[in-house]
Amino acid sequence: MGDWLPYLNAVWRVPVILLMTGVMSTLSVILSLFDGTGRLQHGCARRWADFILWVSRVRVQAEGMEQLQPGRGYVFMANHLSMFDIWAFLHLLPFPFRFVAKASLFRVPFLGWHLRRSGNVPVSREHPRQTLRLYESIAGNVAAGMSYVVYPEGGRTWDGSPGPFRRGAFLLPKHAQAPIVPVTIIGAHRRLKRGSVVIHPGTMRMIFHRPLEYEEYRYWSLDELAERVRNTVLKRYELT
Repeated sequence: MGDWLPYLNAVWRVPVILLMTGVMSTLSVILSLFDGTGRLQHGCARRWADFILWVSRVRVQAEGMEQLQPGRGYVFMANHLSMFDIWAFLHLLPFPFRFVAKASLFRVPFLGWHLRRSGNVPVSREHPRQTLRLYESIAGNVAAGMSYVVYPEGGRTWDGSPGPFRRGAFLLPKHAQAPIVPVTIIGAHRRLKRGSVVIHPGTMRMIFHRPLEYEEYRYWSLDELAERVRNTVLKRYELT
């Protein structure tokens, strides 16, 4: 029995998180019937993220958020290490925003219902034209002050090493003529690795770099833009 105690101590949080996910997602869907703006659903998501960070005993250290202006729409481009990346964004950003996420997540019970009803954007590599139309349809939202979080690697990494940034992810800020904020996430894979259910309490970091204004990158190709933003993210990255 003693051999199981460390494992049980590491994974007991998972059923608690799943239960909370079901409760808050259901509440979010119910609230969406009365609020078409997504404000109440986003509030549910923030409380969900705060609870998960608290029960997991994970602290998020942030740097550079003073550069962000409330009421302005940004496209955040971040490396993707863990589910904790998502919870950290929800915990930190003080203004409404939406995620651009894999379409498969929208088919997950409870979580997918919340994602769809709260205005998050499903994208699929198998349907690039559909993704382009979605980007075109939400470009006006950014101009109106709505921000979006994009993970241009397309998925979480297995070992913490950042992958290449896909050029297609940068069609959204190009169409929206929006400022891009590169975000370096450090240590999230140490808190919860991809494919694992073992949560390790500790600290992760998020570095918000200077916003890259549209006038600075408007003439760059998508490939050049993806490479430059990735280089900015990697400048501060530590594989710890």
